[in-house]
Amino acid sequence: MKVVIVGGVAGGATAAARIRRLNEQAEIVVFERSGYISYANCGLPYYIGDVITDPEELTLQTPESFFSRFLVNMKVRHEVTAIHPEKKKLP
Repeated sequence: MKVVIVGGVAGGATAAARIRRLNEQAEIVVFERSGYISYANCGLPYYIGDVITDPEELTLQTPESFFSRFLVNMKVRHEVTAIHPEKKKLP
């Protein structure tokens, strides 16, 4: 099974991890427009209020750490503008 997820952070990363738990052989790729695949949303008020000054402190996962844990390929800084399932590549 091949799975493409558009959008990382909370929803995409959670979906990818859940799919991995359900299917160990699935090929999973996540495309995320920003450079972050996961960050602590609950920490944003502290960042805005200058309690947390380094945005890296809000980063929970990197593409590398997520791959090593879930074997999911995270493509950061990739913006998906269209999906063409009729053009899929056959094995």
